[in-house]
Amino acid sequence: MKQALITGGKISGIAAAVPLFLSQVPAPWDTVVCAVIIVCGAVTAAIPAPEEQSAWFPAYKVVSMIGLNFGWAANHLTILHGGAAQSDESQKK
Repeated sequence: MKQALITGGKISGIAAAVPLFLSQVPAPWDTVVCAVIIVCGAVTAAIPAPEEQSAWFPAYKVVSMIGLNFGWAANHLTILHGGAAQSDESQKK
């Protein structure tokens, strides 16, 4: 129950912050900004994160942040657990 409340709070915060941010962007550019965020999110979801020693790691982190892919995203869990994303239930055992 506690995790559901925390997740709900995060989603509510993002749902409030995105329109607030987009209200500051001039009208002709708001679609472009949304498209860039969506494309960056899709790229980071489709491409596995490079190793931290890789030359591509800083670029990947920038694209990841633009795509709002931070926190406990699926590829973040994959890196932490050696290639296999694990659910909260399997971590508790």
